[in-house]
Amino acid sequence: MKVTALIPTYNRIAQVSRAIDSVLAQTYPVSEVIVVDDGSTDGTAEAVEQHYGSQVRVIRQSNAGVSAARNHGIREARGEWIGFLDSDDWWHPEKIEKQFAAIGSYGGGSGVCFTNNVYGGHPEMTFSRFEEVGFENAPAIGMLDDPTGLILEGREPFFTSSFLIRRKLLDEVGGFDQSLAIREDTDLMFRLCFKTAFSFVGEPLTEIDRTPSRSLGLCKMYSTRDDTVFDCSDRIFVKWLSMPEVKGTRYESTVRELLREVFYASAECKIHDMRMKRAMRDVGRLNAMGEGVGLIVAKLLARKVRKMKRKWVRLFSSDRTEHRGTSLGVAE
Repeated sequence: MKVTALIPTYNRIAQVSRAIDSVLAQTYPVSEVIVVDDGSTDGTAEAVEQHYGSQVRVIRQSNAGVSAARNHGIREARGEWIGFLDSDDWWHPEKIEKQFAAIGSYGGGSGVCFTNNVYGGHPEMTFSRFEEVGFENAPAIGMLDDPTGLILEGREPFFTSSFLIRRKLLDEVGGFDQSLAIREDTDLMFRLCFKTAFSFVGEPLTEIDRTPSRSLGLCKMYSTRDDTVFDCSDRIFVKWLSMPEVKGTRYESTVRELLREVFYASAECKIHDMRMKRAMRDVGRLNAMGEGVGLIVAKLLARKVRKMKRKWVRLFSSDRTEHRGTSLGVAE
């Protein structure tokens, strides 16, 4: 079976060679390596072409985001299967071989296969993704009973760089949603859950770069509660609620509750920043979901009180620790 390794990249001249080398070192030969350069300005595309020549196919596009880059690569891919790999991550040599063994052990009925992941470059992140989400007792190979439920619980045991996906399934679901700046991978996997079984290899065969010195834009976006986080989550959950596979199922109420939480979190953030007009838009949407105005106000106040309590607990604990250290001659 022909495999296309698809690597989107943007200004990662220092990392992309490691990703490419890990593909070329696979024990199951990868038929095609596509690097989609998303408008890099650091010479990434030129460096890849000069170093790898005909071993790697470089596709250039104006900067349009990772989803557009992946979709471009999917359209150009010739393989029956596509292995996604972010340009700062890398594969272990037997990744593809062991994934096909897992797929074959289930009679080829699985169109999606992923592996366990570990985190590279961070001395404190010594756990695997499976351990991180309580999946550490998974067998060497297996099938997920309910991938949809795991995604809705926020316990999905996978990252995009570990996936091997049958190409025709990506065409069926329309690829990645290019309007999403974040969680575009989660959205795609959710939609794929209704198309095929998810198999896995329990061995950590993918490494996710978490070098502390590197700037991680998405992490900053979450920590600062950027509006993009709320807007993309809103779009995702509204889309999921419109899916016939979700309507009237046990998943619908969960997705609706997740959407409600997005509106509360967004309103709370905007009130804190004194952006009252935008906050009232969120209140209006909560009201349209059946939440009375009085209940909305009460819940927002309760959230604020809980947050203040947590803050005071942290401050009090820190103060006690400091005084205890001083009395023991540890701190000045």
